[in-house]
Amino acid sequence: MPPVQQTQVVGVHRPARRGVNMSKTIHWEGIDEFSQWLKDTPGVVVKDVEAALYQEGELVMARSVRRTPVDTGNLRASAHVKRPETSGGKTSVTLAYGTNYAVYVHEILTANHPVGRSKFLESAMKDAEKVMMPRLKKRVLDRIGKRGGV
Repeated sequence: MPPVQQTQVVGVHRPARRGVNMSKTIHWEGIDEFSQWLKDTPGVVVKDVEAALYQEGELVMARSVRRTPVDTGNLRASAHVKRPETSGGKTSVTLAYGTNYAVYVHEILTANHPVGRSKFLESAMKDAEKVMMPRLKKRVLDRIGKRGGV
């Protein structure tokens, strides 16, 4: 998007009854592109939020995988972050493990895992809650800034 530039021409327009009436003409260059950017912004910002949330999901999942118990490695290998979905003004990202036994391994608190631990996804999410919002905000603003939006 080209930058919006403002130029001003100020001069005497005509004498007024008392004093001088000053006229001012303002000419904007790039206003059409700026107007289009404003129209596109809601959709573009949603994409920025989706991208930022997906990145955060990947970080949480990486932490979760490091905590996931290992027997054959299938459980860790099944970890994935689904693409963001936006509906009704809300954006969500789903973090999941794709085995039929993931929930059992996650929930069994008494198991003594030689590698990893129970509640591997839940604990990773709880840890991320403390820092996620400031990071999401920074990611979104950085993406907008790179486009020249702010």
